[in-house]
Amino acid sequence: MEIQAEEAFEFLVQHLAAIPPNITRPVLVSLRYSHLYLPDVVANFWRTRTPNVGVVDLTDAQYTVFYDAAWELARIGVLRPGRVAPRNQEMANDFGDLWSITQFGFGWLGQASKRPFLDMSRMSEVLAGFVPQFGPGFGQRAVEAVRTYRTANYLAACSMAGAAAESILLAGAIAKSKDEGKILKMYESAGGRARVTTFLTGQATSSVQRQFESALHILHYWRDDASHGQLTTITEVEAHAALSELLRLAQFGSDRWSELTA
Repeated sequence: MEIQAEEAFEFLVQHLAAIPPNITRPVLVSLRYSHLYLPDVVANFWRTRTPNVGVVDLTDAQYTVFYDAAWELARIGVLRPGRVAPRNQEMANDFGDLWSITQFGFGWLGQASKRPFLDMSRMSEVLAGFVPQFGPGFGQRAVEAVRTYRTANYLAACSMAGAAAESILLAGAIAKSKDEGKILKMYESAGGRARVTTFLTGQATSSVQRQFESALHILHYWRDDASHGQLTTITEVEAHAALSELLRLAQFGSDRWSELTA
């Protein structure tokens, strides 16, 4: 009876999205004058897994994953601790159990609850596996891409996916040249990206060159177009595609590392 943090996060999102902004006062009273009484929601979740489970049978670990998810929603502004309007009521015993949805949160939940569930924790784990090869710069950007996707900030997710792809290109070129300063100077010069790409793939077979340059399309598109100051219509579909393309590039770069850096 264990779950990943991402599953708890998604369950809370779907539960909260069903609460209307104009919830009546009698309903609020039944919820202890809050939108979410977390212990009840946690118990209901585990009953969907094991119908006869009792609250006393649940371990701390089975609760804490949901408390962590609630704090994550609070961190991005969807929830705030406490009752809807405490009005100086004593709340020491309720802290951490009672939560209210913010005005921003109602709008965010309406969007986030409609997207398909994707296990972003698993995506983070897979991308993190490439950090020893592509470096901490790649890891930082890949993690940010996944986190911003999860919080429905799709433009930011695409931009960070492009930045992570840039880290793969630079990591490969630096490994090949053994001179980081030289590669960074080349990259920052006019037409530097194309020159670094040619340097990295120059000794590889034509098949590897074509496949790498095709996979690197994520960098040309998301690092350039998504980061410009113009209004964008990027949605969940494009953001999911960007993360998938980043994973494809990382996997190809890792599989062909010796050929690219020889």
